[in-house]
Amino acid sequence: MTTIQHRTGDYYGDGSTNLIWEVRDEQGIAAELYVHAEHRMIMNIEVREDRRGEGLARALYEAAEATGTIYHVPAWGCTPEGLIFAEAMGGEVMDDQAACDILGLDLETVTDTY
Repeated sequence: MTTIQHRTGDYYGDGSTNLIWEVRDEQGIAAELYVHAEHRMIMNIEVREDRRGEGLARALYEAAEATGTIYHVPAWGCTPEGLIFAEAMGGEVMDDQAACDILGLDLETVTDTY
């Protein structure tokens, strides 16, 4: 059985406040999900290579979603793997402008639609 731990912390030392769900094993962190605490947008999800394919990312997403709606970053902000994950999970996607505001980006630059 996989035990999911929940804590609050920053995003790799940047000083931001994130909700963090993680799975640890004897080698350390096996999988982790960072969600922006105020806006509940996924900031990062990562599964250690040797633990991929076990459903850990899905389990973390479901644990986070059980506490309230979480939002995927729009496609322009995803890695190819992140986009596959978002499509597989389904769920809400953060509005383009709101995501840009959270990330400190310019909408025109990231979407090329204006």
